[in-house]
Amino acid sequence: MAKKLSPRARRRRRGRRIVNTLLIVLIIALIGAIAAVMAGTKILNTVNRADLKSSADLYRHEVDGYTNILLLGVDTRDLSEVKNSRTDMIMIASINNSTDEITLTSVYRDTYLQMGDTSTYDKITHAHYYGSTEMSIASLNRAMDLDIDQYALVNFKGVADAVDEMGGLEINVEDYEIDELNKYTKETAKIVGKKSYTIVKKPGKQVLDGCASVSYGRIRKGVGDDYKRTDRMRIVFKKILSKAKSMDVKTLYQVAGAILPEIQTNLSNKDMMSLALKLKKLNVGDSKGFPYSKTAGMVDGVSYVQATDLASDVKKFHQKVFNEPDYEPSATVQEISRIASRY
Repeated sequence: MAKKLSPRARRRRRGRRIVNTLLIVLIIALIGAIAAVMAGTKILNTVNRADLKSSADLYRHEVDGYTNILLLGVDTRDLSEVKNSRTDMIMIASINNSTDEITLTSVYRDTYLQMGDTSTYDKITHAHYYGSTEMSIASLNRAMDLDIDQYALVNFKGVADAVDEMGGLEINVEDYEIDELNKYTKETAKIVGKKSYTIVKKPGKQVLDGCASVSYGRIRKGVGDDYKRTDRMRIVFKKILSKAKSMDVKTLYQVAGAILPEIQTNLSNKDMMSLALKLKKLNVGDSKGFPYSKTAGMVDGVSYVQATDLASDVKKFHQKVFNEPDYEPSATVQEISRIASRY
């Protein structure tokens, strides 16, 4: 049996976990970069910069022709609490360097994987608690044969503020989602200190404010659980991208001012500006949750999302996302698959 995280590592933080629905921070970073191009780099300097360890410690597996950026949403109220936090959203943005198309891959937070190169296997959400962003990246690089060495991390308050600056998002709310959505919207509003927020009274397409949009991705109990929740995150990402493309510079600057101070990243100003120049051309291609073939499993009485065959899914992932028809998983992936898929 693989070694488990300590009881302390499983201790819940005060308050309920916050699922950062709109934590697709690459797009938010691009919005900030566009504003900065027009008004100098001063606003970009409000981003919280944090370097990673050397690439050798991240266990990179080179992927030719693509840039992979890890997008993380943490269960904290502000960036001062990032240390020892869990990642409630884990998404990989894979950018085709030739076409600028983005493929989004949401990794289910409860997926049973190896923690970095340790003997510990646990939920991937715990990697950040156990070893910060470096371990989150190393865990995914090893388990999926990736070359991630860039990331962006954000908490939910800045996202709610940014969506409000954007004028809200039009989202189709199903009738069975209303009760849970309103419950979480009230809780989110209380946490971020907003006295005014959207309460949904009927199903259908409608504009949700920042608190309600954040809460849209938090709901899972009785309305699709963790699998459907990741779908909602990708829905919101596409809406952010679409709306960002149509905004004028003044609005983009306001959005940037709201979100950039709430972002932690190792992307430089130059990186962000380079990406900003592509924003108008970016298209969101196919997006999936990972692992593809999965089941709900139990290990020592704890429930997990478990890949039925991780190595097979990684092979399909590289074939679909990186157009590698002859790809074969590395020995590292095969070993992780042997352990993570056996329960």
